[in-house]
Parts: sequence; C-alpha cells; structure tokens
Amino acid sequence: MNRRILAVSLIVCTVISLFSFKVFGTSDVKTFERVDFISGIVNANELNLRNGPSMDSEIIGTFKRHKWVNVLAEIGDWYAVFDPESGKVGCVAKQYLIRSDSVPQQKVTPQQPAKTPAKTPAATPVPTKTATPTPAPEQPQTTDLSQNEKLLLDLINKERAKNNIPALQPDPELMKIARIKAKDMVDNNYFSHYSPTYGSPFDMMRQFGISFKAAAENIAGNSTVQGAVNSWMGSQGHRANILNSSYNYTGIGIAESNKYGYVFVQMFIKK
Repeated sequence: MNRRILAVSLIVCTVISLFSFKVFGTSDVKTFERVDFISGIVNANELNLRNGPSMDSEIIGTFKRHKWVNVLAEIGDWYAVFDPESGKVGCVAKQYLIRSDSVPQQKVTPQQPAKTPAKTPAATPVPTKTATPTPAPEQPQTTDLSQNEKLLLDLINKERAKNNIPALQPDPELMKIARIKAKDMVDNNYFSHYSPTYGSPFDMMRQFGISFKAAAENIAGNSTVQGAVNSWMGSQGHRANILNSSYNYTGIGIAESNKYGYVFVQMFIKK
C-alpha cells in the first residue's frame, strides 16, 4: 500500500530588528515595533492575510481558526506574520491573533510504575570474609539513540559535512521533547507544528525548560528514514534548517504511524 508522504518545515529567528513598511498604493511609511513573543494563534473562524497593515491592502491568504504563525512585529492594530507552511509574509488584524504563550498548555506528568511490595530474601550463609568491590568510575551522561534515530542523525550530519558545516550534537533534553512530539502527533492524529497538547514547538521547548537563541523544527511522514531525509533535502525550507550553521544541537523523535509508516520530528536549537 502506498503511504502518504508529508513534510513541513519551520524556522524562526529570535532576534527581530525594527524596520519600515510602506503601504502599497499610499505614501505612508509605517514603522513596525518589536514584539516580546514568537508565535500567535488565530482565534477567528477565518482571518485574512494582507500585503499591508490596512483593510484596503490586498488579501494574499486566509487562515483558519487555531492556525499557528510566527509573529515578526506589530504596527498599530496589526501584526506582521510569517506562515511557515506557505512561506508567505503579510499582515493580520491584531484582535484576531492571540499570543500562543497566553494559552494554557496541558502538562503531562509521566506515570510512575506501581510499586511492588518487597519480598523478604531467603537467609544465606554469611561468608567469613567479604570482598569489598571497587566502585566503577562514574560515566558522563550520554544520549541513547535508537537505531533509526542514529541513522537519521548520521544522514543529516553527512549532508552538513558536504557543505563544511559542523555536525549537530544530540541534546538529551531536546531528544525527550522530540520523541514526545512525535508520539503526540500519532496519538492525536494530526500533522502540524502546532500541537493541541503542547502548543508551538517554541512553547513546548520553553514548557520543558529548554533555553535557546534560535530554534527550528522539521516534521515528516514517511515509510523510511532515508525517504524522510530525501524529502527534507528536496525542500528549500527543510534544507535551510538542516544546513543552518547556527544550529548546534538537535533532538530527534520517530514514532510508528499507521498512516505514514513513521512520523519524524527533528528539532534544532542554537544555544
């Protein structure tokens, strides 16, 4: 059975400078102001994306309720936004977009296994001399990767090496988040950067205590690891994330999916 293959890229830079915007068809020059958050969620049934901060500006797209977008800046009653799925940049009415960090996120507490009553050990003879074992040297904490996770990381780093870009290092905490995101996508049957459980990737990273200067996320649905990487490298947005030399740490999550074979999540951060 042919499996559907999907891939979506996401990139955001956390530093946004002030800039000027000229409204098409007028001589007004308006200045966008810096915002102190990264993403926003549409809270109207439909929200028009316009090519300027005015109701007279041309409509270049339409967003549905719960759509997630990057918020670049604000100007009066408008936000300048970037849609990672279409690649479009435009303006939306401020009143119909809410900050994603103002939406309460459901926090999931891992279930602890039930405690089994301890059994009383049978009596054993006491030896006359007890050898004192030599304590093993403490090993540094490492990130344990599954076979598929290691393969994906190796393939990604090979692409970076071809372009003389340093290899990405797996971050243990970011690995946990990427795995949770992949499982969440399968369990809740969605394919999107915005999770109904955790919000945007950036909200999710913050929720789990990850600090970053810049971040990005690639997601894909594919039957093989190589197929997922091929689809990413064939897409301008995904390729840009993979070959971005600013990112130095990554997290990878892979979950089995009846729809795609596997769902892949790769998160990138710059520390």
